[in-house]
Amino acid sequence: MKHILEKFHQSPRRNKYEIWTEILDLCTADSVHLTYIIRELRLQTGKCKEYLKFLLERDLLSVIDTEQDGIIYRTTEKGRECVKQFLEDINKFFM
Repeated sequence: MKHILEKFHQSPRRNKYEIWTEILDLCTADSVHLTYIIRELRLQTGKCKEYLKFLLERDLLSVIDTEQDGIIYRTTEKGRECVKQFLEDINKFFM
């Protein structure tokens, strides 16, 4: 699945809410590594880690630690609900 918010982008600049939602959306479809998130969303490593920490602290994202693959991220049910609510609000007020 391509990024869920692509249709909302009118400029290359994204706000933190869009980036949080993109991360959650990316980690919903599949469990992903940090490098994949950085590459797919075109983020700087430090900023990406900051966003991940924020989402993890709020239980919107979870860490799955597997010996073979290393640390991977997956969106929680609470995170999926957050994305759904965000998109409903965007559609309700701005579309």
